[in-house]
Amino acid sequence: MKNAALWYAKYGLSVIPIRPNKKPYIQWAKHQESRPTNQQIESWWEKWPKAGIGIVTGPISGVDVIDVDSAAGHEALNEFLPETLHTPVSRTPGGGWHYYFRHKPGLVNKARVLADCDIRTTGGYIIAPPSKNSKGEYKFMPKCMLGEIPLADMPDVLFDVLQQGGKPGARISTHSKNSINTDYRGGPTPDRDNTRSHLPTNANISFKKGGRDEALFRIANSLVKGGESENVVRSCLNQLAKNCTPPFPPTEVEAKIKSAFDRAAKLNRNLTQELRELIMTTSGNISTTFVYSCQHLTTREEKKKAQVILGRLVKEGLIERTGNQAGVYRRIEHDCDQMDFLGADTETLDIWLPFKLHNLVETMPGNIILVAGDQNAGKTGLLLNIIQANMSKFDIHYFNSEMGASELKKRLLKFAPETTLKEWNFKAYERSSRFADVIKPGNGKINIIDFLELHDNFYEVGGMLSDIHRKLHGAIAIVALQKNPGSDVGLGGFRSLEKPRLALAMGHGYLKIVKGKNWATEKNPKDLQVNYKIVQGCRFVQTKDWHKA
Repeated sequence: MKNAALWYAKYGLSVIPIRPNKKPYIQWAKHQESRPTNQQIESWWEKWPKAGIGIVTGPISGVDVIDVDSAAGHEALNEFLPETLHTPVSRTPGGGWHYYFRHKPGLVNKARVLADCDIRTTGGYIIAPPSKNSKGEYKFMPKCMLGEIPLADMPDVLFDVLQQGGKPGARISTHSKNSINTDYRGGPTPDRDNTRSHLPTNANISFKKGGRDEALFRIANSLVKGGESENVVRSCLNQLAKNCTPPFPPTEVEAKIKSAFDRAAKLNRNLTQELRELIMTTSGNISTTFVYSCQHLTTREEKKKAQVILGRLVKEGLIERTGNQAGVYRRIEHDCDQMDFLGADTETLDIWLPFKLHNLVETMPGNIILVAGDQNAGKTGLLLNIIQANMSKFDIHYFNSEMGASELKKRLLKFAPETTLKEWNFKAYERSSRFADVIKPGNGKINIIDFLELHDNFYEVGGMLSDIHRKLHGAIAIVALQKNPGSDVGLGGFRSLEKPRLALAMGHGYLKIVKGKNWATEKNPKDLQVNYKIVQGCRFVQTKDWHKA
């Protein structure tokens, strides 16, 4: 973040540090007139290394920014942007856009000057990439990075509309595609289809020379957006063109029609790209309701367009319908990591396991070991013994769902004098769910989960273990799970045995190998059992050697 802030400063922008609530960390008024030094920027980000990056807008940075909050706002803004416009644009975490333009005096900071659009200029600021908040990260769109391409001048018609809308008393009005007449001066008209005009009420539409071109183009856009056919659009525009003063040339009417339909196609392509980006950055199931919410799609037409695009993406193979519920999809995971089996390390981990289990079953990087035990059978004691024996060779992370710090301390004190409290070398955490989110990945790490809680939907255990397995990347996980007395498998049944390479059943006084995929000898260790008793609450004393149960 500090390097990015310094880069913006080098580009000539006035940079300020931003809190997670979008407010500056500092009194920033002076930086509307003078840019901070590199030393100031470095000191800010050394003090607040995760601070977002604010860019002060207006003459100090030479930029004005239109902040677009929704797809409806994006469509409103696009009515005033030529198709050839190329200027820096970033996406905001909430599904919006920031359009950067070269500063031009005459505008004021104003919210909702267009539908769902704010203007940030003199006296304002915006948040710039790669800042983050709880919703995600600010990112420049491809080939639209600030500094990568020059700032464009704001189109005159857009500047005029923003200037009018920013004046005191200016309002946003509504109009219908069927309410077009040559006497229109921006007043409200019947609103049959809730199509919103993005013109301030005091903006003029003129059919006289000097205003004909813009008026016909906007009307063509409204008709196309309303779903009219090319013949209907042509008939309407030709009739209006004849009544212009002077009449508008028919050949140029055709150009307006073509431009309006091209613009509609471009907007459709934009929504397709936005849905692709949403799908590629979303995990789990994706519902149409979720899509409507993220893209701020509110009208029947917008929702229908999104449904058509989702159907097209199904045909492309990007997503598939889940089959469980209408309107719900999942992204098809095409990517998978290719195995370098020729260069892979075949060395097993030098890990100690109770009752010399390591002499029966080998443990490889990325393995899961499952301990399914009866209630109060000694699972926690067994896991603490594993920590004690391996903490000098491995980086161990212990996640416990039942004990607090005080209770854990009492359990560890039972191991003295063999291991004093200060000699314990591992990290402990309180955690009861979503263990995959906190797994410590990488070779040399052991993640111990005590225990994986399940209260209902026991079939989900397979998915939980699979999620943990995907996060290991060379680390190992030892997972404790409850089981019912008399059963060899934990809650969730045989789904719990899919990912573990070693699965153990632990009852009162016995430990049994239910699954052992990596044999350390030529004999399959499956169904071997050892008997023990627990002394002083922590020491496991073997009473019978390994034998077939």
